[in-house]
Amino acid sequence: MEWNPRTKLWNYAHVRILDIRSMDMRQGEMKSDYRLPASTYLYVSRGEAVIHLADQQIEGKPHVLLHVGKGIRLAITASSDCHYYIILYKSSFILPAHRMLLRLMETNNPFEECYVMNVSQPLYMLNKLIEMDHQWKLPNGQGRLLVRASFYQFVHEYLRQMEEEGLRPFSSQLVAQAVRYMEEHYSESITLETLEELLACNARTLLRKFKAEFNATPIDYLIQLRMDKAKELLQYSEIAVKDIAVSIGYTDHYYFSRLFKKQVGMSPMQYRSTADLTKELSYNPFELSRLSIVGRKVQRYIGNGINNHYQYNKKGEFNMYSKSRRSLAILVICFAMILGACGGGTTKTNNTNQSNGGTSNTSQPAVTTPATSAAPTAETNAAESRVVKHAMGEETIVGTPERVVILTNEGTEALLSVGVKPVGAVQSWVGDPWYEHIAGKMEGVEVVGDEIQPNIELIASLKPDLIIGNKVRQEKIYDQLKEIAPTIYSEDLAGDWKINFALYMEALGKQEEGKQLMADFDKRVAEAATKLTDKLDTKVSIARFSASQVRIYQKQTFAGVLLDQLGFARPASQDKDSFMEVMTKETIPSMDGDVLFYFVTEAPGKTDAAKVVEEWMNDPLFKNLNVAKNNKAIAVNEAIWNTAGGYQAANLLLDEIVAYFEAN
Repeated sequence: MEWNPRTKLWNYAHVRILDIRSMDMRQGEMKSDYRLPASTYLYVSRGEAVIHLADQQIEGKPHVLLHVGKGIRLAITASSDCHYYIILYKSSFILPAHRMLLRLMETNNPFEECYVMNVSQPLYMLNKLIEMDHQWKLPNGQGRLLVRASFYQFVHEYLRQMEEEGLRPFSSQLVAQAVRYMEEHYSESITLETLEELLACNARTLLRKFKAEFNATPIDYLIQLRMDKAKELLQYSEIAVKDIAVSIGYTDHYYFSRLFKKQVGMSPMQYRSTADLTKELSYNPFELSRLSIVGRKVQRYIGNGINNHYQYNKKGEFNMYSKSRRSLAILVICFAMILGACGGGTTKTNNTNQSNGGTSNTSQPAVTTPATSAAPTAETNAAESRVVKHAMGEETIVGTPERVVILTNEGTEALLSVGVKPVGAVQSWVGDPWYEHIAGKMEGVEVVGDEIQPNIELIASLKPDLIIGNKVRQEKIYDQLKEIAPTIYSEDLAGDWKINFALYMEALGKQEEGKQLMADFDKRVAEAATKLTDKLDTKVSIARFSASQVRIYQKQTFAGVLLDQLGFARPASQDKDSFMEVMTKETIPSMDGDVLFYFVTEAPGKTDAAKVVEEWMNDPLFKNLNVAKNNKAIAVNEAIWNTAGGYQAANLLLDEIVAYFEAN
């Protein structure tokens, strides 16, 4: 990082001094290991001490100055009587900050960097420290403003001397700190946000550094760590699986069991029953690599002693495995060359092979075809890359995704419509876990939470090559998903579902198939509109009942879009380019129409919403509606009319509308 950018960041940052301490230590005294709560300067003014900083040991002599970031572990042992100053501070930017500054922070954050400097001109800096210590101790905070002024002068001198000496930061071991925290707290709830807050680092910075060291995300590492702990407990104890799950951080033991099976290749109970065999396999490098959550050649452990890494040393009694792989590769190549020699050159018009006792057909001339004329075309197409613009920016996708995770219900239907079965999907709003109309096509698909709260750990374990989500639902976790696989977000879930459908087709590389499906659907709608011409003046009202509220649905809803495309009239209260309106009993008259289609959102095993329906329909205002008097309040399937929201539900909804109006 150049000095000008560093100075620029200091210039624009808002700095708050948290504490200034002047400390004395006696020879042999120890300050126990603790995690620094903020960015810190430490200046040894006299005496000597051994300073343990993360995994580094620094000799603290007079006029040694250290700077370290938040979250680093610090311990001090006095080699002689000594004195030192500590300044704890916090930096931030007042939003909205300039993008250039934020990019600089992501690349190299000067408030996190670790430096050790032998101060060449100590008098000025020492005087500033004495000055700040005095100002900090003034009663009623009288000196706090003076402290800020002195602190900036101290920092300016610090930066100047660093520039003169050409010092560069040593590694703050941000990744090592994250790893150590996960190893110490794996039984607790840990998210990327947890590590971001704890280590005072930008999430993207942590992800970038973690991937550079492990080629995996922190969540990947945490999953592997927990699975290793679970295997130990399963193998060497009789603790119940449910209790093991809780002890390693999973409150849902069913989820733990599914994740364990995905990682290890067998259920926890199967693993326990084969404990003796597992004990042998635990020293087998290639068997372990097959169970890894990342590629076989990806090292999942830190090489600095935090974890063993014997399984990456391909020597010893298991080195024959690598030889066998090379031998197999050679055989495959030779076999391919033989096939190429036999099959290249000419193409016969008759499939009968003379060597098998057949006769060649000489009535038609053989067609000479260059051996390379056809095959590369498919390979080239598969490897083509495309840039997809989406709600969060742009994403480059190479080839045709094969392992897709979808995080919206309507997106699931889009994938199924073109024959793409996702490896993971959020569960349906209604059903266990899928809507009835798609359940038959979703066998074997992993449930990755719901639209509101997808399970990032489980998504990572599926090793997707494409993730499709939605900005409204999952904007906060976009950066984490993007580190797992290329990620595409649709903008909204309300309104015209066809917009999202087109985006998903582009992401999948199936635009032509998607266009054909949409043309087929539009043709069906046009045919239905023609069939129902004399019914299109019917004012169609749509309402939703739940335990907490009642709504009327307007034109920018799933059902509203189709009714508009068909040409149906809507009541004045719903003939608006909006989503919905929350009702009160006083506004019941706005629910009226020639027909009212209503659906009920009810939690499994509950009847609260049903009671709301009964209460409202027994209200005098509701009984006075035309739809009540004419018995035109029709209960419909919420999944089809509202929540599924995709291609297949749209076709089913069209069928229901046509069937109702043909019969009435």
